[in-house]
Amino acid sequence: MTTICLNGRITEEGVLEIELPPGLPPGEARITIEVPGEPRNAEDFDRALRVVPLTGTEIVRAGLTGCWSHEHIADGNAWVQEKRLQRREARRGR
Repeated sequence: MTTICLNGRITEEGVLEIELPPGLPPGEARITIEVPGEPRNAEDFDRALRVVPLTGTEIVRAGLTGCWSHEHIADGNAWVQEKRLQRREARRGR
């Protein structure tokens, strides 16, 4: 594994902004974040990483539904079963 040290910026919205050098291959990468300043304690990290789930009502109000509507999926279960079958057949070389 090759290691590259780059500088980035974390926005108020929690988005990591970074410019990658040209020529990096596409694929998975492991990101390590070193935050300058005073050392943080475990409580700070626990608070930063806490996930607060949304209720169904909050999800609908936020407009987080229908993101697959362009796929024209009428039956989610049937779609999943079809995708699983396609993957099995692809692994078998069909």
